[in-house]
Amino acid sequence: MDYNEREAQRRQEDRDLNRALIWVGAAVVLEFLLSLINKYYINFRTTPESINLALAISAALNGLRWVSLAALAACVVWVVLRLKQGGRAGLQLSLAAVSAALYLCAQITLVFQESGIRMLFWLVPAWAALALVYYLYQREFFLSALVSGVGVLGLWFVRHAGASSFYTIGAVAVILVLAVMMLWLKGHGGSLFSGEAGQLLPEEAGYPLMLLSCVISLAAIAIAAFVGGALSYYLLYAMVAWLFALLVYYTVKMM
Repeated sequence: MDYNEREAQRRQEDRDLNRALIWVGAAVVLEFLLSLINKYYINFRTTPESINLALAISAALNGLRWVSLAALAACVVWVVLRLKQGGRAGLQLSLAAVSAALYLCAQITLVFQESGIRMLFWLVPAWAALALVYYLYQREFFLSALVSGVGVLGLWFVRHAGASSFYTIGAVAVILVLAVMMLWLKGHGGSLFSGEAGQLLPEEAGYPLMLLSCVISLAAIAIAAFVGGALSYYLLYAMVAWLFALLVYYTVKMM
């Protein structure tokens, strides 16, 4: 590798680090906003001023839910148009991810109230960690951790919304979509679509652990749905242990 190549690689690494830090900063801001919502909307005092403020926050969250959903749909269309033109869609995908995160935060807060806020206090840092993995770590680990994280979220929905709820079914659907995408990547040398921008994984990427993560996540949700009770609670810890095992494996693989 000559000097110019090293400089180009260094500049790319600096850009990736800056992008990852932006996601971390956004997560810190979102955590702060969640703490305010928890104080003034979930645990508000029974005074006229506090009640009015809680009602205003509820209306704002309801508006945010629909605005972010519309923004997500617009970003998806923008991504498709951008890719058809043969360009990169990094900005558009980032905006879609932000819109999806805001929609989930608003929806979960409005539907699940206190338990939802408690879960979001963990979910938001997990999103920031996934961003760090995406930009600074191995993409194989990112996909494995992403599908496992959706599995954890699905288990939470089974406990708090029921096995047949829209939220549980949505989590299962996301895992299935990710599994299909992994199979597509496996058959096309890691490329999601033609062009340099579509090369999501290296050609020599390994897929067994990624696909196994899909199977484990679906199996955990299925077991929790049919058995329920305390077992679904312990399955959450089992999925977290699986995520830790993935972290150890991919870290050792990098050495």
